[in-house]
Amino acid sequence: MSYKICKQTDDRIVLQDTGGFIDFIFGIVLVVLGSGVIYLGWFGYQDTGELLMPLIIALVGCCFFFPVFKVNRLIIDAVNKEIIKTKSWFGITTNKEVITNRSLSLLEMSGFTSGEVEAFFDSNERANHHYSLKFYSYPEWNLSMRSFPAMLDIALFIEQHFDTDLALVVQHKRHKFTAKGLLKNHQITPLPNDSTVKEVGFQEIRVASTRGGIIRQWAVPVSLSMWAIMTSGFLLYLSALEGFTYIPVALQYLLAFIFSFGISFLIIKNYVPNHLKIDHGNLIVKTSLFGARKYPLSEVIGVVNVAKITYLITRKGSEQLAYKIPTKYSYAIHSWLLSFLNK
Repeated sequence: MSYKICKQTDDRIVLQDTGGFIDFIFGIVLVVLGSGVIYLGWFGYQDTGELLMPLIIALVGCCFFFPVFKVNRLIIDAVNKEIIKTKSWFGITTNKEVITNRSLSLLEMSGFTSGEVEAFFDSNERANHHYSLKFYSYPEWNLSMRSFPAMLDIALFIEQHFDTDLALVVQHKRHKFTAKGLLKNHQITPLPNDSTVKEVGFQEIRVASTRGGIIRQWAVPVSLSMWAIMTSGFLLYLSALEGFTYIPVALQYLLAFIFSFGISFLIIKNYVPNHLKIDHGNLIVKTSLFGARKYPLSEVIGVVNVAKITYLITRKGSEQLAYKIPTKYSYAIHSWLLSFLNK
């Protein structure tokens, strides 16, 4: 069961279950079955109008398996200091579970990946990232979601309004969710200054978006960009060879340029190294070719590696810095950043 935030205010967060794929398919089967019986019943019982039972079959499929009718919600209420888990059908609540502030001692954040083997052998497949909040209460229970920012928003909300501690699991080790608590064994990790993480200026470091050296990091975007340019050139050559006149030549060149430039921009943008810079009490984060974001150092918590993604976490949100770089680099970046957070 995976949740997403559907409503958030200053004193309440409402999360809703996104639904499972099997439930969705089973609901479709029931709805199709009910609709088929209705169709047959219309011809068989047209004179008597006995269509109630087929209609019930279709509604049961919707009611029990479609998220639009079946709603699982989690309400985090800061005013009453309650976390309420509800199940409802057609707006009628049938099950309610309450966890109060007194019984919640710890909230633990963690992340993991799935489907990496399939993604390795099939480039069309992608590894899935999952995140989890474990509530140490009585009884204990877990909250799963697909979004790291959503997990962070919930954790910071509970930290602000509830009397409980926060922890983050990194490489099977629990860390206290503070700037000093996110260090490796409470010790500073030196900055490597290699092709992955390097100091490039005064109070500024560069973080590679993926693991490997400069050549390996740029091999994929350059090769894909060359593929886009060669494909555009081949299509233009084929158009001229076949005498294709349905589209004006000038427009063909324009479309080819847009295609090759668009593909190259999207690919290269994801592989450009990210930059972190300290400037007048702010952390400036540049994670794209254009533009940057500024965070006050007082709002910055640190850098962590969760589900093989390196994140910068602040009280105003998070930034993805790199993917699949060793955890030692996230510890080093966090150690570098901590020296400015203490000032």
